[in-house]
Amino acid sequence: MAAATLVATAFGIIIIIVTAYVLAGGTLLTSEVVINAQKDMTDLQVKMLGTSMKVLSNTTDGSFFYIQILNDGREPIRDFEHVDVFLFSSGSWSRFSYQNTTPPIGSHWAKVSISPDVVYPNQWDPGESLNMSVSYSATPDYFKILTANGVPNS
Repeated sequence: MAAATLVATAFGIIIIIVTAYVLAGGTLLTSEVVINAQKDMTDLQVKMLGTSMKVLSNTTDGSFFYIQILNDGREPIRDFEHVDVFLFSSGSWSRFSYQNTTPPIGSHWAKVSISPDVVYPNQWDPGESLNMSVSYSATPDYFKILTANGVPNS
């Protein structure tokens, strides 16, 4: 009988150790996930703070709306497919997504040129100006440009 008590005690201690190991592992895994999420959010906020644009000019020629914008922040903009242009005309907003053809067809905008494009070609670096064309059906009263990290300019 004494052996049964020792075996039951040893088995209980093993179960307590395994449970503590699982709980500690779960706690460490959860804290790692939270730390990575906080780091990613901080990185995104730093990029948002470093992104800035300044509209230099805008013109129309009847079917295209041309906008020239200076990247006066410290973050380069690489992913044009996530940059959207919004035009306000006739009391409503219209969204225009990026199209890699010039001139753009339909509800799209296209990159006409980047100048001076010497550091990283086809990337809108700080200090460079982007000339874009937007195809539209009605003359816009107002426009807004929204970058991939959520920074607008109008």
